[in-house]
Amino acid sequence: MGNEDKIKPNGTQFKGKETYVKDVFTEISDYYDEMNEIMSMHMIQGWHEYMMKLAGPIAGRRCLDVGTGTGEIAFQVAQHAGPEGSVTGLDITPKMLDLARAKMKERSLPKLVEFVEGDALKMPYAADTFDLVTSGYMLRNVTDLQQAIDEMYRVLRPGGRAVVAEMATPDNRVVRYFYKWYIRNRVQKMGRKYDHGEKLDGKMPAYDWLVTSIQGFPHGKVMAAKFEKAGFVHVEVHSKTFGAVNIYVGDKP
Repeated sequence: MGNEDKIKPNGTQFKGKETYVKDVFTEISDYYDEMNEIMSMHMIQGWHEYMMKLAGPIAGRRCLDVGTGTGEIAFQVAQHAGPEGSVTGLDITPKMLDLARAKMKERSLPKLVEFVEGDALKMPYAADTFDLVTSGYMLRNVTDLQQAIDEMYRVLRPGGRAVVAEMATPDNRVVRYFYKWYIRNRVQKMGRKYDHGEKLDGKMPAYDWLVTSIQGFPHGKVMAAKFEKAGFVHVEVHSKTFGAVNIYVGDKP
């Protein structure tokens, strides 16, 4: 494992990160879905379907998608929660939420998703509110990783479940070699088409951040321990696409 891949317990942090990340996602919102397909090697929909399988039966349940972005996971949850359930998508970036609302008009959902602007580190909900919390590719972008997980635990009701997906650098050396080649020669080159290599807030270009934030980000057993520290039980790690993404599942007792 190279120096750039050494585990950073709280992810990559720096002064002004919250503002920078919000500016990044405002900047890339129009092509976020397209680049997610490229970053996931066109496997992202399969990952989301697997998340729904791990969520279990949620018909009629109250659900929250944290860091909802353009709403893709929230739409999946809504299909499974059905007309008697409810789904809220929370995100800190207004432009992403505007896109999610626009996309929803083209979806045939059993019930509309409520999209709300809010901070994953201080969610505007009482404790013990939701039956299911989902999140995808958001944890790398927060300024306090443990607090974000603690908040998911707090807003879940006893017996509720969290299903959280996050990118990772694969542990296997051979897989990691090809993964880095793909990131460098496909993802970053495509990203340049959109961010033009222009720095945001005096820092790195948008897609440099999205790639850099994966390097050294806690995953596997290290991340599972953070869910357990928050209070989750029956924590599981499901590694997909040779470790490029991990899906964490935990229950609130």
